[in-house]
Amino acid sequence: MTFHSIAGLALLMGLGLAGVYFSADEKQPAGLLAAAGLVNLVLTAVAISGRRSLIRSGASASAVESATARAMGLIWLWGAAALVLVYVFLIAWREWPHFSAAFAVAGALCLGFSALLARDAAKGRDDPTLLRLGRYLCIGQLAGMVATMLGLLIDPDKEILYAVDADWAGNGIFLFGAFALALVSAHALIDGKKDSP
Repeated sequence: MTFHSIAGLALLMGLGLAGVYFSADEKQPAGLLAAAGLVNLVLTAVAISGRRSLIRSGASASAVESATARAMGLIWLWGAAALVLVYVFLIAWREWPHFSAAFAVAGALCLGFSALLARDAAKGRDDPTLLRLGRYLCIGQLAGMVATMLGLLIDPDKEILYAVDADWAGNGIFLFGAFALALVSAHALIDGKKDSP
């Protein structure tokens, strides 16, 4: 990625956090969903287009999967930042530290996994065990994100469209984060299957 694209992405993520903050402050679920949705959909588009570009350029499997894991890490970390911003400064919700910590850890693990793959790519090699592990983790993540979305959409106690319970803002962040991670995971799995012998 170029400096300008990184700066643009950072600006978008920052504006998305501001949108989430002000929407939560004004108790406007539609605004929060729009901000979270926009950031996560752009991160998804960047992840998928970046992966396609690397494959077209003939990059190694390690380089491709490293970029994908890095994009997943950004999605997780943005969700963690959004939760911290809302629940430290605006809304009292007892469970937020658990979720934000889990998001931060998942994001850090994705970035660490990305760094391992990038190291292999820099040395001009692919580690089949590491790539296989990444595929299994991707499958697990896809299943988890689909379950999360279904749970949020069918559980009558999970409020997303109305600022009633304290978790309404978190649920909106969860929904679009899960959607983004599911799309990136599914695309990576389909691509990986097409590229495997």
